[in-house]
Amino acid sequence: MAEIYEGWQCIGCGKIDVDRPCIGICQDKRVALVLAGDFNRLEARNKLLESIVRRMALVRPHPNSWERSYRAMQAEAVRMLSEC
Repeated sequence: MAEIYEGWQCIGCGKIDVDRPCIGICQDKRVALVLAGDFNRLEARNKLLESIVRRMALVRPHPNSWERSYRAMQAEAVRMLSEC
């Protein structure tokens, strides 16, 4: 999972500081930050998993082929999980 950092963001200029709040002219608010690489990795994983969930929700197999459709989606879900 992504590591979350506590930091400060100025409500005026938008600068971000993870060490400590500004000691002078800025007004800071507490924010949670993650590394861009972690965010991108989790976003890609979520898109993969969302695609299989969407298909499971929207696909309507023929009455005699529901098991084949289910097994195909199950295999794809296993493949996606192994890629993540």
